[in-house]
Amino acid sequence: MADSLIKLIFHKNEAYITSPFGYRKSFGTAAGATSSFHNGVDYGTNRKKIPQYAITDGYIYSCVDYDYGGAKFVWVAYPTLGVKMLHYHLDSIKVKAGQKVTAKTVLGTTGMSGRATGIHLHLGLKRLSGGDWLDAEKWFKNEYKAPTAAKKKYKTGNYKI
Repeated sequence: MADSLIKLIFHKNEAYITSPFGYRKSFGTAAGATSSFHNGVDYGTNRKKIPQYAITDGYIYSCVDYDYGGAKFVWVAYPTLGVKMLHYHLDSIKVKAGQKVTAKTVLGTTGMSGRATGIHLHLGLKRLSGGDWLDAEKWFKNEYKAPTAAKKKYKTGNYKI
């Protein structure tokens, strides 16, 4: 089993957490310092655009090459894990919606598309059934179980984001 979510996503330890999940102070707002909720974990990559991989078998739920804020992102559904992951601020996207993926599939490369101050991955996590955002690092430590060699069959579906 991988010893970190960083190793699963980047296949090496080149990334590090720059902003954790949860409430944080935002500076430079019209109101001065304010508190805001950060719905993911940010991983810095030393200003390098490096590949991001699927963490296990799944499929691409959605790809957006340019959202309202100019960001590129990919949602990956992992039915055997019961979660979907959002890879946000990508520089490039290497997959297509509906595509099946494995842990060897490159999803895209880290970037700073959209509203970002540097090259990084913003990783969001939700259950396939919907609900609130989850702390990806806490989920990995407490709930992640490496898939076994036995392949489970699943089909792509309409899961709510």
